[in-house]
Amino acid sequence: MLASQGFGRKPVKPTIAHVRKLASKIHSLQIDSINVLVRAHYLPAYARLGPYPRDTIDTLAYRRRDIFEWWSRAACFLPVDLFPLFRYRMSLMRETSPWRPGDSGPDPGLLERVYEDVAERGPLTAAELVEAGKRGGKWWGWSAGKIAIEHLFSEGRVAIAGRRNFSRLYDLTERVIPKKVIDAPAPDPEESRKRLLCLAARAYGVATASELIWYFGIDQGRAERRKGPNGKAPRPIGRRLVAELVDEGRLVPVRVEGWREQAYMYSGAKVPGAVSVRALVGCFDTLLWRNTQQLFGFTQQLAQQLYVPAEKRVYGYYVLPFLLGDTFVARCDLKADRDRRVLMVQSAFLEPRQDARRVVPELTDELRQLQTWLELDQIEVADRGNLATRLRRNLREIEGSR
Repeated sequence: MLASQGFGRKPVKPTIAHVRKLASKIHSLQIDSINVLVRAHYLPAYARLGPYPRDTIDTLAYRRRDIFEWWSRAACFLPVDLFPLFRYRMSLMRETSPWRPGDSGPDPGLLERVYEDVAERGPLTAAELVEAGKRGGKWWGWSAGKIAIEHLFSEGRVAIAGRRNFSRLYDLTERVIPKKVIDAPAPDPEESRKRLLCLAARAYGVATASELIWYFGIDQGRAERRKGPNGKAPRPIGRRLVAELVDEGRLVPVRVEGWREQAYMYSGAKVPGAVSVRALVGCFDTLLWRNTQQLFGFTQQLAQQLYVPAEKRVYGYYVLPFLLGDTFVARCDLKADRDRRVLMVQSAFLEPRQDARRVVPELTDELRQLQTWLELDQIEVADRGNLATRLRRNLREIEGSR
């Protein structure tokens, strides 16, 4: 599973080719607005490859057009070759647009006026639209113009041409996605879903049906769960498709000791002899989309950390697990103080039954590498956590010996 997720021996000098190959292996680099340490989509490549050039993903997305922004399980960067496999979902989004005659909400013509605005003046941010509108309402406080352009994006009529201060720049899809990709034939909806399930199996190595379905958001979201003329949403079909893929020989059922659910591998998968990893894993990494308790005996508690009041957080706010060998051995709450140029380790916790004498030197080296990659001058370790004192002492000893 770790090898399928791109973990293993790191290149001596990671290049854009390594990052592009990784994107085609794990398929999804989740995007999130939180920037406490570094943007979420930069961390998966760092965890697997080490200190690669930080502008690489922006180059792949907005200049080379090898990856593109869209919705899979969440907002992600995806290999551009997957664009045809999501056309069915884009079509569903057009059918479920809430702005049709009889719907409550903005003028049904707003979608087309926004589209024409982008066609004439794009790329544009939502705030730059002629009919941007005022913020407010039920949709995360979005303006009517923002809601309209996001629908056009979900429908595949506009795409993300770039970012300005992390705000999306929208342009017509044909001016963003390469022509050969747009012209490529799209499989029918069920075959598209099946291919996505197979790609999920390749990315996970071994996984349950629910994990395969979850990876690209099959049976999830407003598009997949659109209501029909009878007002009812369709029944989920992911498990039926997994069964059909087994019948077709594209997935192989396997048994994993200790798992209650049936597991699956893609046909032709090879199990490596061993994989040894040393990595700080980002909160939104695809590795943590899984049942880490089942796989590693490790509970990430993402929701309990990021989205609850500070007094209820167990480990801190932006907590990264530390993977060593094939085991999560520690976790740290990290923050980049860019004004002071300091990597702040706001907490450091050793996992149960782990040896601090083994973990501390490895974690120290990893933190120092992260500090260099983020172009920060020093590391500060706070008092919180059962690993904090030893970690701080080790860092001081290294600094004192230089």
